[in-house]
Amino acid sequence: SNRLNSHYQTFRGVSILKTIDADAWANRVARGKERVEDSANSHPNSEGNGNDPVSSWTSTEFFYDWTFASPYAGTIHCPSNEHKHNSARNNNRQIWKSLPQSHIPFHLLQDTSQPILLFDDIMLYEDDLHDNGEVSLNVKLRVMPTCWYILQRLFVRVDYVCIKCREVRICCSFEDVPIASGVDGLQKQKTQSTQQNFGKIAKSNTIYRDVTWREAAWEELGELGLPKDPKAWRDENVGNNALSPIPLAALLMKLPLVSLPNDMPAFSYVEIM
Repeated sequence: SNRLNSHYQTFRGVSILKTIDADAWANRVARGKERVEDSANSHPNSEGNGNDPVSSWTSTEFFYDWTFASPYAGTIHCPSNEHKHNSARNNNRQIWKSLPQSHIPFHLLQDTSQPILLFDDIMLYEDDLHDNGEVSLNVKLRVMPTCWYILQRLFVRVDYVCIKCREVRICCSFEDVPIASGVDGLQKQKTQSTQQNFGKIAKSNTIYRDVTWREAAWEELGELGLPKDPKAWRDENVGNNALSPIPLAALLMKLPLVSLPNDMPAFSYVEIM
């Protein structure tokens, strides 16, 4: 823990929700002020009608993501000047350096000879979307003698509309370890690590992150060979053959990948020492 005492990863409900629409609303207010200032400069002798023009413009209907499908990918707090001014609102996106492939050493996580020193399963928020489906944001944390690992999963189900799954995997090993070469994601790394096909190195004191977004419209589920009954996409129905013999986590992995935001690389890292 001493290696990481000045850098730590946080997942907070308020910070997460701020990433959804706060920036859009702030930009809307800023644009409103600019419009009012431009109008005043263009008509310097005109008299106001007593109303606040900024409030009038920004109080009009504002569209937002009512499913709370946050792009949040964690926040790294660091006392160094380099990272001092990063905010939770943009997920510290500017400090993550892109990689061509995953550097998470999944073979360490599969090593059953190593004990799990700490495990936690935290529900950050969940909602039934006014009985229209479900949204949940969950974080699972594991600490082993060789590394620590975090899995954040956002699950959105809007019945008969769409299914979304956004996963963030974050890992840091305590020593330099080899990783499978030619890896572009979780499934391939698992396969190649079992064959000991190692090439590159995951460095100690470096946090590695993999981000994947998957989603499908409801009408696409049948074409993908996935169940169209909303009950099959609920955790309580795992293993119910009448609905789906496949666990929910496995179903989510079958959803097609979608593009990430331009400033959020699929594979990235941050050096912490």
